[in-house]
Amino acid sequence: MTPEEILKHDARVLTQAQREAYFDTGYVSGEGLIPNEWLDAVRAASDERIEASRQEAESGSEFDLAPEHTSESPHVRRLKSPVDQHPVFRKFAVESPFADIAADLVGPDVKFHSCKINYKHPGGGEVVKWHQDICFWPHTNYSPVTLGFYLDGCEEAQGPLTVIPESHKGDLFPHYDDDGIWTGTVPAKDMATLPLDTAAGPTGDKGTVLALNCRTVHGSKRNETDRVRPILLYVYTSADAFPWGQHPSSTSLSGEIIRGEAAKFPHMDPRPCPVPPDWSKLGGYGSIFTSQEKGDAGNMMG
Repeated sequence: MTPEEILKHDARVLTQAQREAYFDTGYVSGEGLIPNEWLDAVRAASDERIEASRQEAESGSEFDLAPEHTSESPHVRRLKSPVDQHPVFRKFAVESPFADIAADLVGPDVKFHSCKINYKHPGGGEVVKWHQDICFWPHTNYSPVTLGFYLDGCEEAQGPLTVIPESHKGDLFPHYDDDGIWTGTVPAKDMATLPLDTAAGPTGDKGTVLALNCRTVHGSKRNETDRVRPILLYVYTSADAFPWGQHPSSTSLSGEIIRGEAAKFPHMDPRPCPVPPDWSKLGGYGSIFTSQEKGDAGNMMG
């Protein structure tokens, strides 16, 4: 569906102004959209999985661990595919307001794509360099939306997810270095063409939701506080969006229709998307952190 077609459907959670802002700028944020009972349940499930990470010595299918991770002091950078790790995360994907917010932005027929929880730790935390999500997992159209919410809130010093407004209207950049090595990062020469002075990093209290279009250039800075900043990130698409290429982070819920009906025909957007790597030849997809460790140092958020 096109944005014009989507906006003709009644809003479920967001205001019409918020929906229009999303299509205009490539992102929108809002507070108070997640009920407290969901916040409490998701935080408790997250705590359970962090506790379980004490038994792990290296990254695997469930956790992306920082080098300094120990059983005494867990340092989880990412909880992978949380819908397959705890029933609360799966219920949240299907039954919470998240799915209805997705319908407000992709249309009434909604498909689940992927999910994770990123943890930005104190003492600097994990910088995420500038990138565009769709370059990791191309689709037949650009409806995919990443919905995130801050489990404990986020202030400026914690390195909020930061976007370049309206960058979704521009080019998609190959996330490779000059030697053709995948870095998961927009090259510095391409970032130099974008208006970095317009970068926005929405903050807010616990439960603040951020919706991000799959083409929008974004990243996040260091966490300069003494508190971990977790953010849950779920990706939804319109039912008429179909992935091409390998799914780098598939879950048991990926491809399931969670609102409305399945599409009989794909919506084909004519704008091209760069081809991502063959993940099978790279030993599988680890996380953006492992990809960007090899990236262009000139493309640092700070």
